[in-house]
This record gives sequence, structure tokens and C-alpha cells, in this order.
Amino acid sequence: MPLTAVVIPALDCQATLDRVLAELPPGVSVHVVDDGSTPPLRAPGVHRHPVNRGYGAAQKTGYAAALAEGAERVVLLHGDGQYPVGPTLALADALDAADAVLGSRFLGDADAIPAWRRWGNRALTGLANLRFGTRHTELHTGARAFRAEALRAVDLGALSDDYLFDQQLLCALLRARRTLVERPVRAAYDPSVQSISFRRSVRYGLGCVREILRPG
Repeated sequence: MPLTAVVIPALDCQATLDRVLAELPPGVSVHVVDDGSTPPLRAPGVHRHPVNRGYGAAQKTGYAAALAEGAERVVLLHGDGQYPVGPTLALADALDAADAVLGSRFLGDADAIPAWRRWGNRALTGLANLRFGTRHTELHTGARAFRAEALRAVDLGALSDDYLFDQQLLCALLRARRTLVERPVRAAYDPSVQSISFRRSVRYGLGCVREILRPG
């Protein structure tokens, strides 16, 4: 069986992180990245950033650790519990025939997504589909799984340390003609789920447009 590692970026979310960790199957390789929490998060083998460096930076640290231990597949989970553990881990099963697997909320329960996020997501995903000739339903989900070789093929260090990292990574894979597939996943939107502000979302959206339309 391929070695699968789980990367969990986390910030100031001890209670939900504890629940996420409790739902993981025994023996799974886990890399929790504490991105400058106050107080520091408690988790086995946690990777700590002494100050908040950003969501993208936390993923870089986690992916580097997973690849260094020889993981062949890497699953991204959120420490705030927004995405369900079981269905997100199951994304790795589809990597037999793909370089990356995305958990699409639009194949699950899109109505649960706040309206302004839902339509912004659709617009940006539609633009990327036009640019790359694809037919994805969502390219802005946080539920993801990757083959190690696909991550190694991208210069992760050159990507943003902020939220734009997510879109830059997928665009890099699409430009390289890597295979991306989708599976349905639901997401939570209760008060424990962390979310960026409307202003930062607008900045993220503009950054996505620039990245999608960038030549290359």
C-alpha cells in the first residue's frame, strides 16, 4: 500500500484540532503545522512556526515534512474541522488514476456555502476552465490529495505564503497537464470554522484572476 501522509495546517483551534486528530485512523502519518498559535497548539510531533507565516507557508512546511519521510500520497486536512475527516482521507483512493484529487462542495451540498463565496467560487472556477480547457466544478476547495511526484514537480517555495498558494498550486498542475479529478465532499460553516474576511477574499480573487491569466 502506498504510504499516505496527512498534512494539517492549524491556527488557534485546539478544540477542533483535537476532534480531527481523534477521528484519524490509528497509525496514519500526521503532520500538524501550528502556524503561530497563541498559546501553541498541542499535538504529537507538531511542526511549529514561531510566528504566523500564512496558510500557504503552513502547507509548504507540512508538504516538505511529508515528502521527506517518503510519503507517496499526501492529504490536506484543516485543523478547524471544516472538512470531514473520513471523506477527505478517502480522496487518496482516487490517486490511483490521478495526480491530484479535489473534494468538491459543488458535487455535495453547495447551498451550504455562503452565497457571495459560492458565486465567486463559480466565477473563478469557470474562468480557469476556460483558460485550461477543463470542466471542474470547484478549484477552491480546501479538501485535497496529491501524489508525491506531482508536489515534487512544482516549485512550492516560489508560491505565495498566503491563501493564493492554493490556486497557484492547482494552476501549476493544470499548466503541466497533470490529471485532476473531483469527488463530492461536504463542508461545515459553524462558528468554529475559520474564514477569511470579505476584503481578503476580494484580494484573493483578484490574485486568482492574475494567476489564471498569467502566460505559460
